Amino acid sequence: MCRILKYEKSEFLYEDKYMIIVPTKNMKGHKKRVMAISKDHVPNSNDMTMLEEIFKYWCMDYFDEPTFVFCKPTYATFKEHWHRIACDWNGTPKEMQQLYYTPHVAIKTKVKWEP
Repeated sequence: MCRILKYEKSEFLYEDKYMIIVPTKNMKGHKKRVMAISKDHVPNSNDMTMLEEIFKYWCMDYFDEPTFVFCKPTYATFKEHWHRIACDWNGTPKEMQQLYYTPHVAIKTKVKWEP
């Protein structure tokens, strides 16, 4: 089994037949930092499908962070197995600098709308 998939079922935050979402081992100063991992040992997968699932997960009521960042694998530890990190916009200074230089999409999940 690939090292990236060595998570216990009890750690899964989300699972379907293609992917799992788990909290990352190193939070790097974030309150919320999760990893979407393809169940197949492939270097590429459908980013949009994974992004949709992370977005649904992030928007659950108990997630109070108004923005999340969906990162490209520029600094990925496991380049041979598809995964993406999603985190809030509040990391350590070193982490925030790395996020700045990593291609990413920042998505607002809670927008205050006033007519």
